[in-house]
Formats: sequence, structure tokens, C-alpha cells
Amino acid sequence: MKGLIIKDILNLKKQAKLVAMVTVFYLFFSVVTENNSMFGAMVLVLFAMMPITAISYDERANWDKYALTMPVSRTHMVLSKYVLGLILSVFALILNLIAQIALGTEMNMENITTVSVIFAISIIFISLLLPIMFKLGVEKGRMMMFMVLMLPTLIIIMFSKLVDSPPTEEMMMKALYLLPFITVIFYISSIFISINIYNKKEF
Repeated sequence: MKGLIIKDILNLKKQAKLVAMVTVFYLFFSVVTENNSMFGAMVLVLFAMMPITAISYDERANWDKYALTMPVSRTHMVLSKYVLGLILSVFALILNLIAQIALGTEMNMENITTVSVIFAISIIFISLLLPIMFKLGVEKGRMMMFMVLMLPTLIIIMFSKLVDSPPTEEMMMKALYLLPFITVIFYISSIFISINIYNKKEF
């Protein structure tokens, strides 16, 4: 599986300049607007999308069909994308923390919580998107991908209309305590779903 991950990282080097440009743009935008959390959110989502790009490269090269003729299990093919997503998300988290410190953001409990929540959301995005990509492919699954990316906004809008009063601080704290467990459950469940989908897929 290590070789599969290295292969994906080498393929993604093609996107390095574009990713660097987008990262610098959002860093500049955060400085101008004095909204440092925007940088963290966009960079984490950007890096969380990279496993989808890796799958796209595999599809164009018919990689899966070739790889499965070698001593590589279908489970490892799936797991490699999840491990790649986790590695890139952690890298984006570290990059975000370095940027926050460089921008002079006070790393108090509130800001650390914000960064942690954004990181958890990026992992949940990966958990939702990868099964769709394994099932439909990148081209057919593109519309579903945009729907998933819009999901948090839709949930917030629906929640605000259904609930008369905003959530209390106590409710928010309970949600924050539950978030790590929810994230892990999403990620593990997504892995099993993707493995099941991939095992049934014909190439």
C-alpha cells in the first residue's frame, strides 16, 4: 500500500504549482479581510479534495485495471486513497496552524477549536466523497460532489429556519465533544462502504 500512496503523491506533484498559487491567494485574502479562519477552511477543503484528483488521474490512465493484475488487493487500493486523504489533511492542518501563528493570531481555545472543527469537517468531506467517487467515478460523480460540498450551508439554512432560538453555549460544547467521535465513525464507516463498492466493481 505504501507504493500506491507514493504513486499518488508523485502524480499530484503535477498540481503542486496550482495548489501553491491557490494557497497564497487565500492567505493574501485572509490578510486583507482580516478573516484568518477563511484561509484554514479553504486550504483544508482544497487538500481534502486531492484524493479525488488522484482517482481522476487513475481513471484517465486505466490504472485500476492494470494494478489489479499485480499482487495488489482491492482493499489496499481503497485504503491508499483514505490514507492519502488523511496525510494531506494533516499537512493542511499543520500549514494552517503555521499560517495562523505567522499572521499573529492568538492561539487561544476559541481559535484552536475553530481549526479543529474545520479539520474534522475536511475529514467528513473525504468520508462522504470517496464512496461516491468509487461508485460513480469522478466524471459521473462530479454533480454529487458539489452537492456534498454545499451540504453544510444547506444544513445551516434549514437549521436556522426550523429552530427559533440559536443553540446555547452548553449545546455547542456538547457538539464539540461529540465531533471527534462522529468524525472517526464517519471515516471508518466510509472505508467499509468504499471497500464493499470497490469489491463489486468490474474493470
